[in-house]
Amino acid sequence: MNALDRIKKSGERWFLTEPLLFAVYCSHEFVENNSIDMPMRIGNMKVEFSPKILDRIADDMLAEYMKIEMFRILLKHPYQRQPSFATKALLTMASNVTIADVYEVPREVKKQMSGAELKLPGGLRFEEYYNLLLQNTAPNSGKSGDEPQKTDSGSGRGDKSGQGEGGRDGDDSGAGNSQEHRDSQISELWEENEEACCNINELIEVATASNNWGSVAGKLQGLIKASLKVDMDYRKMLSLFKTSVISSRRRLTRMRPNRRSGFDAMGSRYELSTNLLIAVDVSGSVTDRSLQFFFSVINRLFKYGVEKLDVLQFDAQIQGEIEPLKKARKTVKIMGRGGTSFQPAADYYCEHPEYDGLIYFTDGYAPPPVFSTKRPIDVLWVICSRLCYMANSAWIRKIKRNRVTFIPRSE
Repeated sequence: MNALDRIKKSGERWFLTEPLLFAVYCSHEFVENNSIDMPMRIGNMKVEFSPKILDRIADDMLAEYMKIEMFRILLKHPYQRQPSFATKALLTMASNVTIADVYEVPREVKKQMSGAELKLPGGLRFEEYYNLLLQNTAPNSGKSGDEPQKTDSGSGRGDKSGQGEGGRDGDDSGAGNSQEHRDSQISELWEENEEACCNINELIEVATASNNWGSVAGKLQGLIKASLKVDMDYRKMLSLFKTSVISSRRRLTRMRPNRRSGFDAMGSRYELSTNLLIAVDVSGSVTDRSLQFFFSVINRLFKYGVEKLDVLQFDAQIQGEIEPLKKARKTVKIMGRGGTSFQPAADYYCEHPEYDGLIYFTDGYAPPPVFSTKRPIDVLWVICSRLCYMANSAWIRKIKRNRVTFIPRSE
């Protein structure tokens, strides 16, 4: 049985006994990568694994390695909460320490998790562990920027930076396989990904609502639930739609040379066009101040390279005509101010397949809409405040391919 078959066998065992871990297992693609120097690593919604290493690991230990990576995904360490210009090796160590603090890692696996055995204070968050580890590297900061630095708290592993031949466990030869190098590899693919965070949050909320956590212990449950409270950056959520406004429409032009034959043939230009529909809630429950914030954010979209947006206003129905915006507006005439229904904007979006995405700006207080279309949809809800977000985000996330964020501001 090859490594992938063994992984599938372990994952399928979770179907009845570990529903949350099974859901996480299904949310990521498992991809073979023999160039990595660890059993598994996460990034870009994939779990990369090394067959040459897994072939030397017993099935029960393979299942434990998988479980550790599922916990890492649930805590969203690969997708969120990463400091600017973070040191990759320290990110890995901070993640390992966080997991080992709330989960009894088997000894054989723990030996491979650098940082997990350090005598650090318990009960800290991922970011706090990272900062603590970073502080311990400060006395060695005079070394060259590319060289991994050892910490005063020490790996305690007998792995001296710049010494030895290939690290503590002798898996492979060469100085490039040091523990620091492996730590950097583990978090190499980690980057902020709000869409991944939304998908993971949905799995956590289902487990919370059904109280179906499997064998996930109480302390780890608490840490996973706490990760739901990390603020999402609405600007990053908006940027998810950035690529959808880049048209593949090709226009031939004599003003640009052909890449192969120069000016003897016509060149090409690719134009930007709007593929986004903006639906602004102008019902009576949305304050004038919230509307000011909404249109301020919409104006900011033009700074992201968007050339035109189609904006509709709605309360219980669509108010006025759909308005194309080609530049930021200082003033906008507000209509409506009646009751609220999200359905008219959803119907308009479904009836116009030229739109790749819909963004609702609202307080979130109305019955959920139904999107009656067979084509894939992408909907982002931008809620006017944290309070409204907390009251309405759960039902929004239950709608397939709908994401939600809020505009942080003082009330």
